[in-house]
Amino acid sequence: PDRAVTTHPSVISALASEFIAAGAEVTIADSPAGIYNAASLEKVYSISGMRRVAEDTGAKLNFSTGHRRIGCDGEKAKEFNIITPVLEADFIISVAKLKTHGLAYYTGAVKNLFGCVPGLDKAAMHSKFYNKTDFNGMLVDLCELIKPGFSVVDGVYGMEGPGPSAGRSKKVGVIGGAINPYLLDLVMCKVISLPSSLVPVLECAKSRKLVPELEEAELLGDSLKEFVTRFEPAIQAGRSPTAVSFLIHHLMPKSIEKRIKEAISPWPKVMDKCIGCGKCMEICPRQIISIENKRATPDYSGCIRCYCCHEVCPVQAIELVKKKRLGHSFEEGTENGKDNNKS
Repeated sequence: PDRAVTTHPSVISALASEFIAAGAEVTIADSPAGIYNAASLEKVYSISGMRRVAEDTGAKLNFSTGHRRIGCDGEKAKEFNIITPVLEADFIISVAKLKTHGLAYYTGAVKNLFGCVPGLDKAAMHSKFYNKTDFNGMLVDLCELIKPGFSVVDGVYGMEGPGPSAGRSKKVGVIGGAINPYLLDLVMCKVISLPSSLVPVLECAKSRKLVPELEEAELLGDSLKEFVTRFEPAIQAGRSPTAVSFLIHHLMPKSIEKRIKEAISPWPKVMDKCIGCGKCMEICPRQIISIENKRATPDYSGCIRCYCCHEVCPVQAIELVKKKRLGHSFEEGTENGKDNNKS
């Protein structure tokens, strides 16, 4: 939390205290990337400060690792595997961190709900919905299935630059809350001066008429102008493929789309400070990363540019770079000019 990677425990503590005082039973739940078991939950709760929140407020920590598949009428996804505490709750609150994001451009109340999907199932969803437009459309389907009763974005300190985990903490001094999670994200984008047109989740929500125009929204509390600042995107302006990718996906033939995407989408590059921990190998949706000589080694011929490796690296050893900076051959089915049959 001190690096603005996760929602600050003080925000969770305040919310839990309010709901407990109102007579509710509060459960704090999450599903971190990687293996979904009690040990990983204990580690996450401890590092993120949630263990202390539970001790101070009387809220419960979820250690159930149960989950089940739920059908839905989504435009992209027809079913989701959802963790048990979410399915059993009477009321869901999505409490997110204000951050930039390599794949989603911005991550907030809607993207936060991906934590309702258990562990490595997230990687499977990345593999199934490898196109950015489809993936973000799936997130809207998930939000419509979960239907959080209230959403909060912690922007006291947000993250700019190569988020969602390797960026820089930046003070904004704002906490936002709304019944409509899409509207909340729209307002937060305004606060950090990120054009909502580059956020595919919001573009999808607008196309489905799930979010009003900002001018139509009723804004309560402090004036929005007091908090407006500027965040550097995860991928530098002028290189961000989000809006272009959206147009290409809908207007171009698939054969041309693949070539253009390869040219404009950044690639994950493993830097010298890699410690060979294997977290990226564990989370990779296509399983194209191996550990060789204590260093992560991707097979770029199978990379779908989901940036999961970039997100979970504990030492920020994976950067997103232009293809020409990788120093690899990208001939069809080969790496460095050698035959490669990995899928």
